[in-house]
Amino acid sequence: MLKKNLIPLILIVLSLAMLIGNTEGRIRKAGWLGNTVFFPFLRSLRAVETSRQLKQEVFSLRKKLAETTLDKLTLQNELKQYSGAFSISFETGTTDFELAEVIGYSGQYQERNLIVDKGLGSGIQIGSAVISATGIVGKIILVTGDHSIILPFSSPKFQLPVMDTRTGVQGILQSDISGTVSMNLVKLGSEISVGDTIVTSNLSRLYPKSYPVGVIKRIRESQDNLFISADLTPFTLVENLEHVFILKKGKK
Repeated sequence: MLKKNLIPLILIVLSLAMLIGNTEGRIRKAGWLGNTVFFPFLRSLRAVETSRQLKQEVFSLRKKLAETTLDKLTLQNELKQYSGAFSISFETGTTDFELAEVIGYSGQYQERNLIVDKGLGSGIQIGSAVISATGIVGKIILVTGDHSIILPFSSPKFQLPVMDTRTGVQGILQSDISGTVSMNLVKLGSEISVGDTIVTSNLSRLYPKSYPVGVIKRIRESQDNLFISADLTPFTLVENLEHVFILKKGKK
């Protein structure tokens, strides 16, 4: 019972002691009590307050770090976009183009189309050619107000007249269901070789002449022995694209 009432009794005695004497004496006694009897309690209170302040500072710093990270990512993405526009390694003539970001896919893997974030509002039209910084990508097959769908050259549904830059030999760019990209319907005996560069042909109505397509990696004869085919290593990897450039029809 004594232990239970000990602390309240001590507090009462200390309170009475604080009331005795003048103001100066009470101040001295309060200082002495703060540095002795109540020191552990004051230290705990200071520690709690310091901890609360530190938590607030950590939260504030984390918030600033998140904001800085987002700003940095935004700048990096903008730099990547415009660096891509200036790194196009071939002549586009006076054709105007629209920068678009790939935001999704539709269809099966080898037949899937690209979805980009530009549409009618940006002046995109069905049938517009699409390129990357290194070569052809495909063509626009569907346009809505704020996005478009691209049929890539890697799709079996895509065909394009192409030619060998070294000899001018013509063929048709096609892809099979396995993803092999080839220059087909080349006349047997035509002068083409492994390592030759293939570009868009002057017969193409989609692309201007000489847009890069790929490099010949293997030559084989067709089953009817009337034509030869050249398997290509494309300059553009469709599955790795983040941004593309859509050529605007009739814009100079």
